[in-house]
Amino acid sequence: MNTLLVVPWDEKRGGVVSVVDNLTRYFKDNGHEVLFFHPARTLLLKNRVTKLGYSGAHLRLNMPFGPGLYGVLRTLAFPFLFTSSIVQLAYFLRSRHINIINLHYPRDNFVYFAICSRLLSIRLVTSVHGQDAFYKEKPKDKYSRAFRFVIHSSDLVILPSDIYRRKLLEAFPGIQNRTIFIHNGINPALFRPAEDDRSGNERNRYILCIAELQEYKAIDVLLHAAKPLLVSDRSLTLVLAGDGPLREKLEGLASTLGIRDQTRFLGLQGASEIVNLLHGCEIMVLPSRMEPFGIVLIEAMACRKPVVATAVGGIPEIVEHEISGILVEPENPQALTEGLRRVLADDALRKSIAENGHQRVLEHFCSGHTGAAYEKAFASLFGVEQTASHLPSKVSDTQPQ
Repeated sequence: MNTLLVVPWDEKRGGVVSVVDNLTRYFKDNGHEVLFFHPARTLLLKNRVTKLGYSGAHLRLNMPFGPGLYGVLRTLAFPFLFTSSIVQLAYFLRSRHINIINLHYPRDNFVYFAICSRLLSIRLVTSVHGQDAFYKEKPKDKYSRAFRFVIHSSDLVILPSDIYRRKLLEAFPGIQNRTIFIHNGINPALFRPAEDDRSGNERNRYILCIAELQEYKAIDVLLHAAKPLLVSDRSLTLVLAGDGPLREKLEGLASTLGIRDQTRFLGLQGASEIVNLLHGCEIMVLPSRMEPFGIVLIEAMACRKPVVATAVGGIPEIVEHEISGILVEPENPQALTEGLRRVLADDALRKSIAENGHQRVLEHFCSGHTGAAYEKAFASLFGVEQTASHLPSKVSDTQPQ
């Protein structure tokens, strides 16, 4: 198969980036060709190497309308720019013998690929990841015509969890037979337990949260939950790895709560830095208000670290409450405090959920499982049946009290 992966950004770190990176590695290792495409400013399609080191191309994908004079000019120029881009994309797809277009985190301007897939009879697969289609754990109230066209044009729509697959069908019931879920996975060679356990150092004990500083990640709830733990134990700190539009506001909240000197805002971190942070932490916590999957949880579990998270979205498909992690109610600082305190205070519980979590990742959430499931899904579009090596994780019936 010759696959074109279309991703809105050319970055080296992030949930979507991790998924496409692992997918590309799997496909290449199994003899498939993969190219990348990122929308860009150039009006002429250019070949390039992505920040991940893969071959690809980029091109401006204009959409009409917009504010002010610029929007008027963009609308007037749209017929010419649209025609130019379609012709260039069609030639690129034909010349590279692409037979699968896989859109990740679909945007309105991905409609160009939906049109090309119809013109050239290329299979179109759309991978929805979360905020591209949902808001506060529900389908968005309104979708653009372009987004709807992309979804309805797709031969297959893939979600990262079964719960989010069912949520999408609430908004698009007509695509039920073309919708599946495939859990994300991690590279076990990169995320693995440290040879020596660095946690428990009395001079550098910390709770770790890896998340964008955005509203849906609920870092404000975490700061409130962490306060009684930090105040009662001055050797403990809270480490936040990630950046976003709420950073200044959250730093202010930490100051107001009196825990700013025990809270470290590290900003964006690379993959190797994330692994080092995971190896040294006491607990990995994810306090999200919504979460289609939660790939940072399986990264922590792969490193044999205990996890505490909210029971939202796809997280209960990853974490079995009190078996491979602790699940708590969202928007509840007291419940989050108690969950963290239990793991910090109970050595047997901490070791048990860390070991069970590590085993669960190896059995269900490695990149090989995800890659094999994508490979089987793509092959099915051509009428080719393959033996599935991916077994979706069993959803635990045990929920937090």
